[in-house]
Amino acid sequence: MDGKIVSLFYPYGLCVAGAALLALVLMQATGKRFSLKGGTVSWFAVLAVPLGVLCARIGYALVRLDWMRAKGFAFFLQFQKGGFMLFGAAAGVLLAALITAKVTRQRFASILDAAAAPAALLIALGRMAESLVGLGYGSDIEMWFDPFNESSVIAWEDPSILYRFPFATLDYYESWRFSIFFLEALAALAICVILLTRKRRAAGGQAALMALLYAACQVILESMRKDAVLTWGFVRANQLFSVLTVAAVLLICCLLLPRRDRTRLRIGGAWAAVVLCVGVVIAMEFALDQKIGFLKWMRMDMCYGVIALACLGFLLAVAPLWKRAFPIADGETRHH
Repeated sequence: MDGKIVSLFYPYGLCVAGAALLALVLMQATGKRFSLKGGTVSWFAVLAVPLGVLCARIGYALVRLDWMRAKGFAFFLQFQKGGFMLFGAAAGVLLAALITAKVTRQRFASILDAAAAPAALLIALGRMAESLVGLGYGSDIEMWFDPFNESSVIAWEDPSILYRFPFATLDYYESWRFSIFFLEALAALAICVILLTRKRRAAGGQAALMALLYAACQVILESMRKDAVLTWGFVRANQLFSVLTVAAVLLICCLLLPRRDRTRLRIGGAWAAVVLCVGVVIAMEFALDQKIGFLKWMRMDMCYGVIALACLGFLLAVAPLWKRAFPIADGETRHH
């Protein structure tokens, strides 16, 4: 979980633990598709759980370094009080996959591929569990539709029909706010389904696609969150890591492109499109804070709409290179 300090134990911790177990069951069930050896998932589970929790804690501490220093090192070790970062957990999972690959003498990329869909499932269920601890909410619904607040182009005098799950959740002050955690869960679940139903690609393709889809979605969804957001100054840490993840996937695709596809137009165009989309996201983030004079006329929902288009632009820029860098695996065409 990102941001807020809550207990890892009942009920949130139990839900996340159950989600992790289901994710490992899914990985075991689909492992043969990626030619995993027997016992691979067991090795991965033993390593991924502690490393994921530890790195998630380290990531949180690095983002809130001054606050952690004030609390002292002893507080860092109090894992039961929560305070974790999802991208830190992802780093732990990568490390676990790397060690598992060394121990079992398999390809690192194949283990990552097998873990991709289960990771999306874990994220989906983990996001749903945030509702139990009052996390993952967005703007106040009543204020959002108030024409005097100038948040939305839609004026709605009585939006009380939205005061219920899955549209809204109550915050600490008993105000109804948009359920962003539900949108994040739906996005992760959709990614899981996409990964499970697509044809298998060359080693690493499944993991790269998961990273691309999740990061692109999280750029907009992280912008919409209003609770305990992790920031470096005015920059949202998870949004920054999402953009860096998109760039990392694009870089990997460029490096793995067949020589015949490495044209300046194709590679340069993709990078130019990504940079342009990053610029649009930055501009809209400032527009949301009313810090760009000539964009002050834009309501918040319009800004979010433009950010969503930029996120789609990330996918349209990188996906064509991903297809060329990770061709369909041998035998997969006949299988399907």
